[in-house]
Amino acid sequence: MKKINLFALLCISLSVTVSAAEKATVSAGDVYEVNEETQSLKVSWSGGSKVVDGVVGDKGEVTRDFVDFNGTKALHYENLASSTPFEAYFTLSRQGDSVVVDCIYANIRNDRNGILVNKAVCDLNRPLVEDYEESIYEFSDEWKNTTGKISTESLGNTPAVALNVDEAQYKDIHLVRVYKSQDDLVSKSPSVAIKQGSSQHQFDSGTIFSVYKASDLKSPQYLDVAAQGIEKAFTRYDYEGLKTLFK
Repeated sequence: MKKINLFALLCISLSVTVSAAEKATVSAGDVYEVNEETQSLKVSWSGGSKVVDGVVGDKGEVTRDFVDFNGTKALHYENLASSTPFEAYFTLSRQGDSVVVDCIYANIRNDRNGILVNKAVCDLNRPLVEDYEESIYEFSDEWKNTTGKISTESLGNTPAVALNVDEAQYKDIHLVRVYKSQDDLVSKSPSVAIKQGSSQHQFDSGTIFSVYKASDLKSPQYLDVAAQGIEKAFTRYDYEGLKTLFK
């Protein structure tokens, strides 16, 4: 049985996948066209075009499609063989005659304890090739190993005791996800806040990504907030921007 998309579980509506007969124009003016028969993506621009084969369509228990994401288009990958929801979004750009993956956004539940992993890696600039989806595991394996060490025992108490997970740190500002029940480990989104000393700001959206540069996977550079759903442009905060939320 096909697993339910995690973002659907969080009650966030995804846009419809682009079909073989449709074309999508991104803000840069490039036109993206999917050919379902050849599982290819064609990118056209003034003066040229590029076809990359084998990057969309199902492969066994893997689905790959072309969707609206963060105000533009991205390749969506979902591993249906995973015991918990496991998906990633690969944002694209063009550099000369090459189509590259510039960011990977992960949306994963840890299969050990259900802790949510919403992280992104940017500035990758890797050529889009067949089996591009394998690159997510360079990062997800480490993220899952780290979150897998978190004990969720308190949520099994009667009554449940909230679990505060200090997920990322932007200098002296901490990003904290709060799990209040077992449901938050399975089908609901934990609440998200940033804290600086005694000050706190609570976000309305639960779909929030810590964004890292490929050259530094320890210190996040930005916080991306999907305030209007993942298909709309995210609100991005750097450290200075996060500080203004406490005012």
